[in-house]
Amino acid sequence: MKSTEIRPIWNPRTGIEGLDGDPNELSSSEIPGIKASWTEQQERLKDKAQLSDFTEKLSREWAIETGILENLYEIDRGVTQTLIERGFQSEILSYGTTNKPREYVIQLLRDQKEALDGVFAFVKNDRSLTTSYIKELHAALLRNQHTTEALDSLGRTVEVPLLKGDWKTQPNYPVRDGVTYSYCPPEQVSSEMDRLLEMHEAQVESGVSAEVQAAWLHHRFTQIHPFQDGNGRVVRAIASLVLVKEGLFPLVIRRDDRGRYLEALEAADLGDLNPLVMLFTGLQRDQFLKATKISEELRLEEDVQVVLDGLDREARRIATERLKAHREVFGLASAIENDLEERLNTIAKEVSGALNQVASGATTFVRRSDEKTDYFYRAQIVKIANEHIDYYANTSEYRSWVSLNMRWSRRGQLVFALHGIGKPFNGGLICAPFLEFRDYDDTDEEHGERQSNSTLIPVAEEGFVFFYNEDKDRLLGRFRPWRENVLKIVIKELAQNL
Repeated sequence: MKSTEIRPIWNPRTGIEGLDGDPNELSSSEIPGIKASWTEQQERLKDKAQLSDFTEKLSREWAIETGILENLYEIDRGVTQTLIERGFQSEILSYGTTNKPREYVIQLLRDQKEALDGVFAFVKNDRSLTTSYIKELHAALLRNQHTTEALDSLGRTVEVPLLKGDWKTQPNYPVRDGVTYSYCPPEQVSSEMDRLLEMHEAQVESGVSAEVQAAWLHHRFTQIHPFQDGNGRVVRAIASLVLVKEGLFPLVIRRDDRGRYLEALEAADLGDLNPLVMLFTGLQRDQFLKATKISEELRLEEDVQVVLDGLDREARRIATERLKAHREVFGLASAIENDLEERLNTIAKEVSGALNQVASGATTFVRRSDEKTDYFYRAQIVKIANEHIDYYANTSEYRSWVSLNMRWSRRGQLVFALHGIGKPFNGGLICAPFLEFRDYDDTDEEHGERQSNSTLIPVAEEGFVFFYNEDKDRLLGRFRPWRENVLKIVIKELAQNL
């Protein structure tokens, strides 16, 4: 079928365009906290094997997932985790776990990981991003890929030799569902790439935040599509470079993120960069939560070492000042608790009315923790952290909760628990919600005792993470949409458990 529509991703009238509007409005209030906490953690873990192991596994994950996104190969999920843990060994790829020859897949993985390692070295050497480096990166990523797919004059898909380390010489306009997507033509690629890097450098000099820089650079690069093939792999490496240079994590977009990733790029095509910025921010948050577990693994060993080495007066002063700064997050937590208490009180009456249609005399009320009750729900918090959201729940420095309690023929409670992430305390807190139902059986009528059965239901795919150096108003503006999404899920679960 011939294409009936041409959709320009690159605008031939204007070429790529700079940031539209105030970049500060696009930036995420989370990123400064993630950056500060990760920088402190890296300093504490300097020269530790656990830190280098974490970085190595992160590079392996990036190498695997960037190729899966480009449909270079398929790898089973279980095998993917083994490759991340043990390294790229061909014997791990047994028959049926990938759709391509295993030696070929292993070589691609090694090329992609070496390219990302080169990005880390590039940042360490404080080099400027240039077109020649981007070409070097392309050649490194595609070192062992010698052909790519193209359409012949009859519209048939054929394998053609792959041009490595240089701009494309033929148009690369893919056709999907009768739509031709047009990128920058070959004759204008060189000048557009020069403009891209000039505009990027201006953003760096004006202090545009890293996640906005990375999202803008990623999208504008894809509009140009300067290479014959491998553009996705190259641009994810470049976006990783921008993030790592600013003290953040490389951009790991997993196969499960593909849908959100493509939707965010399509939104950027229409002029809205915010979904891509928010996606990149969420991925940084995911990596931060993983990284917090490193310190916990070393905690006992470091405690002993501290006792052995001792702490001089200056070290104590610095630690005290740092802890004082980190504890600024407690005030932000209180603002979130106030917000939750107010919002839950507004819906309690409606929930109570619905429950009374099921069981007369049903009641609904809101509770908030105090010094005598803040330790409640520890078992549920740990279970949600370990089995559903995947982080270390630290309740030693701060713990609180706000709950919506429902009483009818059953007992239900929606709990928003707030506490620290990782150990030691790093100035970040998380709000992790859960829904719990309790049913009671009369098991000992003589003593009036009743046996309860509890069902714990997670109601958020990820907790809400916030940091000591965030602005309160921006924080609440970020928190409220997340809160409302949780309430939607809770109401649906409640309807199914009446």
